[in-house]
Amino acid sequence: MINAAVYIRVSTDDQTEYSPDAQLKALQAYAHSNDMIIAPEHIFKDEGISGRKAEKRPGFMKMIATAKLKPTPFDVILVHKFDRFARNREDSIVYKAMLRRDCGVKVISITEHIEDDKFAIILESMLEAMAEYYSLNLSDEVLKGMTEKAQRGEYQSNPPLGYEKQQNSDCITIKEDERKTIEYIFNERANGTPTITIAKSLNKMGIKTRKNGNFSNRSVEYILRNPIYKGYTRWTPGKRSNYDYDYKNSIIVKGNFEPIIPEELFNKVQDLLNVYKMITSPKSRPSSEYKHWLSGVIKCSACGASLVSGGSNGNFQCGNYLKGKCDKSHSIKKHIIENVVLNELENQLKLNNFIDFEKDMVCKSDNTIEIQNLTMALSSYKQKLKRAKAAYIDGIDSLSEYKENKVKLEKEIEEIQTELNSLKSKKFNPEIFKKSLLSAYDIIRSENDNLTKNKAVKSVIDCIILKKPENKIIFRYWY
Repeated sequence: MINAAVYIRVSTDDQTEYSPDAQLKALQAYAHSNDMIIAPEHIFKDEGISGRKAEKRPGFMKMIATAKLKPTPFDVILVHKFDRFARNREDSIVYKAMLRRDCGVKVISITEHIEDDKFAIILESMLEAMAEYYSLNLSDEVLKGMTEKAQRGEYQSNPPLGYEKQQNSDCITIKEDERKTIEYIFNERANGTPTITIAKSLNKMGIKTRKNGNFSNRSVEYILRNPIYKGYTRWTPGKRSNYDYDYKNSIIVKGNFEPIIPEELFNKVQDLLNVYKMITSPKSRPSSEYKHWLSGVIKCSACGASLVSGGSNGNFQCGNYLKGKCDKSHSIKKHIIENVVLNELENQLKLNNFIDFEKDMVCKSDNTIEIQNLTMALSSYKQKLKRAKAAYIDGIDSLSEYKENKVKLEKEIEEIQTELNSLKSKKFNPEIFKKSLLSAYDIIRSENDNLTKNKAVKSVIDCIILKKPENKIIFRYWY
């Protein structure tokens, strides 16, 4: 009698095939007819798993590990078809060779009878190649079908919070008991409430996510970024992170279902989120280096140095004064300057006409460095144009070479000059400024670290000048 193991795999990719029970009966019948014994512990299964990669099949890997035991507990492995063992030729060759060489175990397909001769090697390889082609072709066809559905605006995955699938249908409808949660999240964010604050409020109210978990900053932002709520489907081919919202190959199409949120409200929230993202760019310095979120922002009116945070009295003081380089003390308590800054931002946000506000504030363009770089580049290209002309006059370049270089250089000069003119004529945009101001205010109010708050402040405020002798504070804004 021959000791045998059986391996059964049922993939969700397959359209038609024997069920696990049917495969097992067929394998047991084959073993009985060929004097083979199958111990219950030597029945290995992988259900609902693709055969593309062996490492992702726990039943298969357990079978391989068992075969390596000494003494080897079975002599053959029975499969219904070779493509049950592997659809990847590399895996098939590696594992079959290892089983044969190291364990003396042979893999047998009960429906694809192959004799033990040289031709069998070719035939077996052909069967495996056909199985791999079928697997790859099936994946391509599935991808085509999903892409076609996405382009028609059909929703293809499990619906998120606020929606549910209709019974016996792929169509989705609004889940009325969850609609209010989605409306609350969008309205709160549109009114300036930070996502972390919204998450905490939802958790306090006992509201759960679709997976019955607590809300987090990330899960709230995922809802806010999901176009399904304004009536659009978003489908991304391939494996991408759920939080890769701006992936260029995503297909976003108007869906065939009712939206929960008006498109205008959805777009307003996107603007706020984008400004927030711009302000909280990846950290360049550890937050521990910032003793306070106003570090480097408050300036001494006497010498222009930054006021530094420190000391047991909780004050800001001119850095040069502490070093003996400035003779004017500019000490101010932290809680006082914090309240002044927050009140200033609140007051500016209450203004209805930012054009009038522009007349009263000291604005500083944030494109100074860009203008300097472009001016240097413009000068460099003009020098190259002069050298090209000199090279032609001196007989180094031919007339055709000079003409070619001249055209290229003049085109570069024209493009740089156009960009330079655009930057120099930059206008104050009240709407953009107000969005930046609101986003910065939200970040400062929320429980963020000092670095994040500091970046938020610096995104709208160039500096805060403390005039201690006059008991006056001046805000200089960026735009």
